[in-house]
Amino acid sequence: MARVRVLYIIFAVIGISIFSMIIITQYGPNGTPLRNRSDQKCYKMIEVPASRGNIYSHDGRILATDSPSYNITLDFTVLDNMSSDEFNRLAAELADSLSRTIPEYSKDYFTRRLREIRAKALRGGRGSQSQKLIPGKVNQIQLDKMRTFPIFNKGRLGGGFIYTQDAERYKPYGTLAARTLGQPGEFGLEASFNKVLSGSDGRNMCVRLVRDVWVPVVSKDNIDVVNGYDIRTTIDVDMQDIAESELRRQILDKNATCGTAVIMDVKTGEIRAISNLTRYGNIVRDDVNHAITMRCEPGSTFKLVSLMALIEEAGYSLDHPVDCTEKGRYYYEVGRRKYLIVDSHAAGQTDMLGAMEQSSNIGFVKLIDGEYHDQPERFIDFINSLGIDRPINMQLYGGLRPIIKDPRRKKETAWDAISLMKMSYGYAVELTPMHTLMLYNAIANDGHMVAPRLVTAIEENGVVKEKFGIETVNRKICSNHTLKLVRQALEGVVEEGTGSLMKNPNYKVAGKTGTAQIAMKNKGYVDERGGRDYLATFVGYFPADNPRYSCIVAIKTYNGPGARNQYYGASLAGPVFKAIADRIYSLDAEWHADISNEDLSHVAQVKGGDIDEIRTASSRLSIRTLNETRGETWGTTKLDSARVEILPLEPEEGIMPSVRGMALKDALYLLESKGLKVHVQGKGRVVSQSIRAGARIREGNYVSITLRP
Repeated sequence: MARVRVLYIIFAVIGISIFSMIIITQYGPNGTPLRNRSDQKCYKMIEVPASRGNIYSHDGRILATDSPSYNITLDFTVLDNMSSDEFNRLAAELADSLSRTIPEYSKDYFTRRLREIRAKALRGGRGSQSQKLIPGKVNQIQLDKMRTFPIFNKGRLGGGFIYTQDAERYKPYGTLAARTLGQPGEFGLEASFNKVLSGSDGRNMCVRLVRDVWVPVVSKDNIDVVNGYDIRTTIDVDMQDIAESELRRQILDKNATCGTAVIMDVKTGEIRAISNLTRYGNIVRDDVNHAITMRCEPGSTFKLVSLMALIEEAGYSLDHPVDCTEKGRYYYEVGRRKYLIVDSHAAGQTDMLGAMEQSSNIGFVKLIDGEYHDQPERFIDFINSLGIDRPINMQLYGGLRPIIKDPRRKKETAWDAISLMKMSYGYAVELTPMHTLMLYNAIANDGHMVAPRLVTAIEENGVVKEKFGIETVNRKICSNHTLKLVRQALEGVVEEGTGSLMKNPNYKVAGKTGTAQIAMKNKGYVDERGGRDYLATFVGYFPADNPRYSCIVAIKTYNGPGARNQYYGASLAGPVFKAIADRIYSLDAEWHADISNEDLSHVAQVKGGDIDEIRTASSRLSIRTLNETRGETWGTTKLDSARVEILPLEPEEGIMPSVRGMALKDALYLLESKGLKVHVQGKGRVVSQSIRAGARIREGNYVSITLRP
């Protein structure tokens, strides 16, 4: 018992010593540093990134959104107990599954890569516990599939499958309106509305469980994440596609340098489409916003200002006579010097309307110089009164202010003896294409000049947080009398003059052609080879009798030795304007004549979808069907006055099927079975799809379908 008592005493002393050391360690001189070191190893504050807001088109289609993507790394050091034979067998199955899910890489690549990762894990050392499977990233659908694959299905601790999430900006329509949408923090709407779209990141205190596994805990230092708001733009996807495709085709076909095409809603100033393209060899990219930065002499489109001044400020009428000379050549004299003015085609003896229709430089030089020679400031004051003397940004960055010379500031604006003469037909003044469009839009809008805009609202989950209304630049740019005459002249340009290419039997167009030489840097208007840069423009609105859209097409090109390119506004920019207007006209059913009873089909509409169901529905409605092909699953319908023709579909892997004419249920089933994410508008049967039938598709792509009764 004595030895037992001694033993108890020893244990008691040891226990007291241990307890004392704990107290000293916790609360002694080194207690605070030790606790801090423990906290650093076991706790850390982790940033929680906010989800960036979406960018929508004016009708609710997604133009840009955050799409989660994942980096995949492997830690095969956890497979210590797996034999080489078992690993090789499972790795072969895994490589096959991976190659099917990530088709950019072959099965052989994955087999080789998995073995390399395994070998390095067995050797150990730096980096053996975190090796990248592929250089790129995978999407959510691919990640969900990978979790079920051999080895990976054992999770992080059992199979070494590690993934980290990144948010990438996904644009369902690819490069459409690329410059306008822009990049976060760099340019475009993504930069202009970066603060709104970004939201604010949060922070969570997390505790370490094992290795790099951290779990959030409650802490007073936690900060909740605030996701970014959405913005709704004025862009119409269909019109944007039209403007971009037509402008791209012309730039490539005519070997032009660059160009812009803008479509604007007359009443609101909302930009329905804006395309800015630059050619680099055989490649065309949307990388410079020419609409607000291509500031140069506009040429004959500026004659609208001269015409308005003569009518509004000087009281002229359209039948005011003017001699444009039969030869189309006129010398403007300043002291002992003579400056040659040339018309591309002679207008002869005519009136002010004829000078406008034939775009006579001589006519406008004589008219403006005759009225304002002794008081040029009257003409300048009228220009400034219109409201085109300020920069236009359209809620973007980088808009340039026009350069308008002024005789009262000769040195500052470089005014000289021929400035008035040159301004009369669009030189000695510099505007951007957007300024020109804003002016012509005001003519279409009964004299009310509105600022162009690209964003109408900031939203949160569909609820408007801030709305951007119509911004008035000038409530009335001129009298109704002047508007009436100016509209008549712009319609005359198309009906009788240089814009006759725009004539259309279905609707009327009003507008003006423009061709201007562009000054080269430090070279004047001609380079050392004798070549010149030209700006070809057509600007106007349609339909002229009830304007809905205004549009400008401005294309820059080079013409000189070895490059005999078209450069006139009528022949270079005009065809693009016409193609855009024609295609927009075909899209809008309101512009077409009403369908009479004689035009209506006498067969009830039968929607596309499952072919057996189409036949059943047709049979119950006593409608005869054509094409009795068996074995097909899906089909669309084509109606005539007596029967329903069934057109079988053969959906191919990776190919976009046609769902036009289908009911919503069938269309959703077919599209989602291919891994597509579907956005639905309207009700009834499908009348359009954002991805054309036959196009290549991948799982996770977005497609928008529109339904109408």
